Amino acid sequence: MLEGRVVRAAGGFFTVLADDGIKYLCRARGNLKRGQSALLVGDKVTFNPEVNQSSLSNPQGIIEQKLPRKNRIDRPPVVNVDQLIIVTSQKEPSGDWQLVSRLSVIAEREILQTIVCINKIDLIDQDEVKAVQTQLELYPYPLLYTSTKSGIGIEDLKAVLRDRCSVFAGPSGVGKSSLLNVIQPGLSLQTGEVSEKIRRGKHTTRHAELLTLESGGSVVDTPGFTRLDFHNIKPTELAAYFPEFEPLQGCCSFRDCRHLTEPGCAVLDGIGKSVNPMRYEHYKYFAAEIGKGEEDYR
Repeated sequence: MLEGRVVRAAGGFFTVLADDGIKYLCRARGNLKRGQSALLVGDKVTFNPEVNQSSLSNPQGIIEQKLPRKNRIDRPPVVNVDQLIIVTSQKEPSGDWQLVSRLSVIAEREILQTIVCINKIDLIDQDEVKAVQTQLELYPYPLLYTSTKSGIGIEDLKAVLRDRCSVFAGPSGVGKSSLLNVIQPGLSLQTGEVSEKIRRGKHTTRHAELLTLESGGSVVDTPGFTRLDFHNIKPTELAAYFPEFEPLQGCCSFRDCRHLTEPGCAVLDGIGKSVNPMRYEHYKYFAAEIGKGEEDYR
């Protein structure tokens, strides 16, 4: 019995990278294909290699057991990761900062480090860069500005990825695969152009895949998307997933303050001082969305 990690899942087969560095194309026992027990990219597993003539050049095996997970992200569907790299852009396509906040909420829930990468920085001029920086004052996460064409920020991104398992996530067309191709040209990931008609990116990554980087660490390249709904998050929990609120906890007049309309709310008072105004608007929107979801469920 060997141990390894699922690095690709497609068509009912799982590519497992064994601890000795050999990749095996594996099938899984029936109970590992259904429901919450289904295997995902990032799962650590035990498996039995198959011994036959074809396995000499194309190692194969059968996955017997899934080992305990430390975390899970449902969209993109990956497990056992250290940090989330949220990739966005200001042009081609324009930035969707609410989606960035949605992703960060999921990352906070799964106790992941979050880093925001603003790609295609070469497409905007200095005045636009300054406007973005003003918009992002008091932003609670590290920000990286990158360009695959000019090379801006690529070394900084490599340093962030080194020795960690990271997930690249964000809308289609923001350049996730292009960034990975620049970081490690041999990956040769498919990239796509932004649709001229709808000004959004076309999906190029079809399956989540864990990629080992020569510069250190590993990353999960994932299919892009434009919508992410919250599941199993209660209105009373949401504030805990906004780290900029944490220093203000206990400072509100009301112990059960939701930070919406209550008098004496430290978070409301902190908008523009320690809380980014745009981020607070996202919090309000999410709180209303989650509250409506609970009403619909009843």
